[in-house]
Amino acid sequence: MARDILPLVRAALEGRYAVERELGRGGAARVFLARNPAGEAVALKVLHPQLAASVAADRFLREIQFISKLTHPRVARLLDYGESDWVLWYVMEFVQGPTLRQHLDRVRRCSVSDTLHIAHDLLAALGSAHTVSIVHRDVKPDNIVLCTDGATLVDFGIAKAVAEASSDRLTRSGFAVGTSAYMSPEQIGGIETIDPRSDLYSLGCVLHECLAGKPPFDDPFEDLILTKHQVAPIPDVREARADTPPALAEAIRRALAKDRDQRWPTAEAMAAALPALARA
Repeated sequence: MARDILPLVRAALEGRYAVERELGRGGAARVFLARNPAGEAVALKVLHPQLAASVAADRFLREIQFISKLTHPRVARLLDYGESDWVLWYVMEFVQGPTLRQHLDRVRRCSVSDTLHIAHDLLAALGSAHTVSIVHRDVKPDNIVLCTDGATLVDFGIAKAVAEASSDRLTRSGFAVGTSAYMSPEQIGGIETIDPRSDLYSLGCVLHECLAGKPPFDDPFEDLILTKHQVAPIPDVREARADTPPALAEAIRRALAKDRDQRWPTAEAMAAALPALARA
């Protein structure tokens, strides 16, 4: 059972944030609901101890500072960050709503209309970030929050900040920058120059899952999932979801190209190829 670090976090952030309770745990951090001095809810994220012990704190904080450039309405904003009593933390805008993972766990598949809205929202967010050379690197249902006004991406750039600040110990510990079901072939292959097309691949995996009820490459064994990303034929989402519009199926298929040069060149190009939205 994971250690209860709430008392430690409360003590470390005393006088700066009132930490109320733990909300969840991700690959890199544990998430707490906290309140700033004005009483506003924020998402306080604390790096897992094994990560904090394996990264250079000053470098991590320099890397994460770059994320503060993002101000798009479909991206959760970075508000604050620091190190207190050996606790390495950052604070993001608290986004109200279930994650796409929670939604899919409940309904299994999204409607075509909802999938299109999610696609357009996330492509707008990714396009904005990519223009300032920020790649998410971990686009997945757990990092997508379904708000009343649209889908919002959280934890933008955190995976890169951890990777850039890491030591060899982190690599040996088995920490992966990304999540196997949504990782691009170049991430799996360890290519250093990860560019925006990697995010589009991950988004293609997410959209496929929204429609088909499972990611494009699925297997009980993680190693086989990684291999399938690299060598398995791209599945046609219409085989699992016949009502998928051809333009949407083609957008997903192209996003999932093994060779990134064959994918959509930009988020804007992929968005332009999607069927038009019919918002009320």
